[in-house]
Amino acid sequence: MSSHFTFSQATTAWHRFATLPWCRWQCRVSGFYYRHVTAPVSFWVACGQPVGFRPQLPWWQPFVFSYLSLTGWVLRHRHERPV
Repeated sequence: MSSHFTFSQATTAWHRFATLPWCRWQCRVSGFYYRHVTAPVSFWVACGQPVGFRPQLPWWQPFVFSYLSLTGWVLRHRHERPV
C-alpha cells in the first residue's frame, strides 16, 4: 500500500508548523504591549488623568504599535468623546 499525502494533511501540517507559532508570537507581543502600554494608560485615564501621575511610554511603543497595526492585531479606532 502506498500512502498519499492529502490536502487535509498538508493544511494540518501548515497549521501546525507555520500558523500556530505565528499566533503564539503575535499573542505574546500583543500581551506585552497591553501590559506595558495599554493597561497603564487605561488606568491613568480611569483615574481622571492626573498630570503628576501620567505614565511614561517606553521608547519602543511606536515601533511595536506599528508592527501590531501592520499585522492586523491592533485596529486604529477613532474614539469619540461622550457628550
